[in-house]
Amino acid sequence: MNYTDWFKDILRDPETGERLEPKGNGFFRKDGVEYPIHNGILSIVFPPDLSGEDAKLNKLYKYLALCYDFSERVFGRMLTGVDMVKGRERIVSLLGLCSGIKLLEVSPGPGVFQQLLRDGAGPDSAIVSLDLSMPMLMQCQRRNKDLEIQLVHGNAQYLPFASETFDMVFHFGGVNLFNEPDRAIREFIRVTKKGGTVAWGDEGFSPNLPDDRRKRILVKMNPGFLKARPVIPQGLVNVREYEVYDGLGYLVVGEKGQ
Repeated sequence: MNYTDWFKDILRDPETGERLEPKGNGFFRKDGVEYPIHNGILSIVFPPDLSGEDAKLNKLYKYLALCYDFSERVFGRMLTGVDMVKGRERIVSLLGLCSGIKLLEVSPGPGVFQQLLRDGAGPDSAIVSLDLSMPMLMQCQRRNKDLEIQLVHGNAQYLPFASETFDMVFHFGGVNLFNEPDRAIREFIRVTKKGGTVAWGDEGFSPNLPDDRRKRILVKMNPGFLKARPVIPQGLVNVREYEVYDGLGYLVVGEKGQ
């Protein structure tokens, strides 16, 4: 992947916050620490040794990457009755996308939202997608190679970007099970420009859903349904909360205060 000059300019060390210099097949810190490019994708994960839920899920996604989208669309619909494709379309419609923006997508998985994001933001927008799973990013690379999206292997809780860089940060799916979900939301806000949009969501039952067999099965399959949602920080204004996926998920959309 050829990273643009704009991308190189916003890139920062996720540990120290300092600028990085491109050299050879990677980026370097002044003290010699290297962040290499593997399979055409920059790997800039911090901390380098994962632990807790981050390590557990990263190992799981290594094996699920090839079939994740198919299993979600087919078996997910059989189990939940939810049309995942239409659900994604509704989520993206709530973001308020427009042309000419700089957009960061956090945790794209195999890239199921990327075509919708590119369609909504238009060809003149710059889009960066960051994920902790390299196999998932390779699926993005395979299925969406013509969308001109900059792919980054990194940690949502330690974003490798300068503050107030993006017009919009979007994340859906994963934050409930991050080691530090509240830290991740603060990072989303940090890298968003003042007045920009910050949006995140995940699985979560609507209070109107009956306590039926389907609900009990989903909890056994994915404990994220029972996790507490991240706290909405005070730095966000004009916050809207939506039920998505027919009450099986939530979406928070807000603006970074001036």
